[in-house]
Amino acid sequence: MPPLQPDAIKLLVVHCSDTPDDQPLRAIDIQEMHLGFGWDGVGYHYVIGRDGLCEAGRPEYWQGAHVKGINDHSLGVCLIGRNSFTDAQMHSLETLLRQWQSKYRGATVLGHCDAVETHKTCPNFDVQRWWQERNGKAGEQYLTITTTTAPLYDTPSEDAGLDTEILFGERARILDLAPGYYKVRLDTDGYEGWIRQDTAAGYDRAPNARIAMASVHVTSEQDVKSPALLRLSLGSLVRVEAGNADWQQIHLSAGRTGFIPSIACCDTGHCADDYVSAAENLVGAPYLWGGRSAAGIDCSALVQLSLQTAGIACPRDSGPQRQWARKQGKSVRIGEETQRGDLLFWPGHVAICQSATHILHANAHHHAVTSEPISLALPRLAKATGCEAEIFRLSDG
Repeated sequence: MPPLQPDAIKLLVVHCSDTPDDQPLRAIDIQEMHLGFGWDGVGYHYVIGRDGLCEAGRPEYWQGAHVKGINDHSLGVCLIGRNSFTDAQMHSLETLLRQWQSKYRGATVLGHCDAVETHKTCPNFDVQRWWQERNGKAGEQYLTITTTTAPLYDTPSEDAGLDTEILFGERARILDLAPGYYKVRLDTDGYEGWIRQDTAAGYDRAPNARIAMASVHVTSEQDVKSPALLRLSLGSLVRVEAGNADWQQIHLSAGRTGFIPSIACCDTGHCADDYVSAAENLVGAPYLWGGRSAAGIDCSALVQLSLQTAGIACPRDSGPQRQWARKQGKSVRIGEETQRGDLLFWPGHVAICQSATHILHANAHHHAVTSEPISLALPRLAKATGCEAEIFRLSDG
């Protein structure tokens, strides 16, 4: 077979097997079919089964046999079926196409019927329109996180330091591509960095609920004894499809659904008036620099996620949070009695006032989110930072 040079690949062509939708063929079946045509084996580079399994066909460095006249500058993928493709198939197709586009910059996605002049309607749907819809507005491509968290790095490498984490269901805009990675900007707070491609999928369903508990498991059925599919943390965004007083059915990736207790989620805009209670639920969570979930969290993430439950959006890091709080609220002198909900700032650190006598903060001193007496915390932090705390009381408006 002639070699296919990576720089030559300009088209990414989607096909269908044109076989009955209830016939669960595999790549080996297409291989045998194409051998029967007298070809050198399967003509596609990948075959996606009805269950979403993406199987390799020809290596990407070999020319395919999928569209006569353009095989020397294209790759081909075949969906098993004819008229109706499963959500799992479309998820796998999207994942493959994004991986290809990160490797073959500038390659265009299109259907077989659009690649050349032909009487065929393969793959029997408008691929270019579908791809545009998956990518949002022209020139803007959006993703949603499909894992519990997606680590955000400053370079496209897991050896890079953790900057922050993006939570399940949060939306991010694609800014750039690198092999195996997307550079994104998070809608929540504008944070930018690199995430692994396997942590996200195309944005297709707007969330209508937010996780309000510190952490909750998504189960396969409306039963606590059913298998757990995923763990979600405070602030994660979900799409509720149906529900009752006890359980909510939520949308997962690749057409799957799962169930969470109804008490675990609330409206995306406003969960509670007392955001401090959300921080209290995270007491004991381990400290993690850059962490943003119940599995590991830092001081500014604790503040950001807690405020979200009261419908208050703020920056991600403590420095910008301090500037934000200075504009939003009023300064409280240390000598005055602090009250629940006040924010306390030091260089590189932030805490929440739990009461007139205690603060809540994620800190490296205790390696956890702790409730600590003000009388002990303020002198220690003043010594460590060289500054007294600056305290702000957020306005009621």
